[in-house]
Amino acid sequence: MMQANLEWFRTFKAIYETGTMSGAAKMLYVSQPGVGLHLNALEAYTGFPLFERTSRKMIPTERGILLYQQINSSLKGLEEIEIRFKKKAGAQRATLNVGMCVETFQQALEKHLPQLPFNLIMQFDSNEKLTAALEKGTIDLVLTSKRSSNKQLDFELFTMEKLVLVGGAKVNLDEFHQLNKQNKTELKTWLKSQLWYNTASDLRLLKLFWEQNFKELPDFLPNYIVPNKFSIMRCLAMGEGLAVLPDFICGEALDTNTIHKIWDGYTPIESPLYFGMRKNTILQSEVKIIKDLLFKEYETKETVL
Repeated sequence: MMQANLEWFRTFKAIYETGTMSGAAKMLYVSQPGVGLHLNALEAYTGFPLFERTSRKMIPTERGILLYQQINSSLKGLEEIEIRFKKKAGAQRATLNVGMCVETFQQALEKHLPQLPFNLIMQFDSNEKLTAALEKGTIDLVLTSKRSSNKQLDFELFTMEKLVLVGGAKVNLDEFHQLNKQNKTELKTWLKSQLWYNTASDLRLLKLFWEQNFKELPDFLPNYIVPNKFSIMRCLAMGEGLAVLPDFICGEALDTNTIHKIWDGYTPIESPLYFGMRKNTILQSEVKIIKDLLFKEYETKETVL
């Protein structure tokens, strides 16, 4: 009895996604006749035509669509494993997968990449999704505010992240300082009269700050939604406006007076950031290098602040 070959399914997937035999051949770095042989073998094995052949495009049949839906996620998983374990040309280097917010990477880790003695794959997502990826084993180290109860994971405190209200270079600070801060109605009125910045990926910061100080959710929307927190700081440096940001991210801009610290709030809001990693990982030395670099960066920022 004929045995199915994994390469047949990889070829089928490539044809499906590129729409042509030649496109599949380029994707897989094989000859076009080889692609044809794999497809013919798979169709013989399944007993059904998987594509309608036209002069310009390979159109999947209903059976082809069904097969793709069933094998796609499995093949992607195998490809990820292949990438993680494939031996590299020349001296073999370990590969570390790390997850954190993009701003922390750009500010504290990006400049150290050329000196790292191992390969690094960065992933940027929400705290919840990064922690879930750590649980699944697709990430080796995360910087997150969300701990997991998974017994196979270790979480180590990195820092207490403090939220601060910051303002642009042209914000009228005298006007703010003349406000009666104990009169919450007066303070809220002034705050809501300002222009506000936020990122689409982290709307929780403004909500958390407002709820903590005024015991209610903000009843207004930010004027500007920008890609990341560095975009916010660049915009604030050129004009007016307010934003709620973590002190670790905006420390350098505050120190150089590019932007101004407006207010800590009635009670400063601090939340823990943790390093999350798997217990007994074979990448202990690589994980330690990343942790040490970030600890050093944080200590430098603390000294500045």
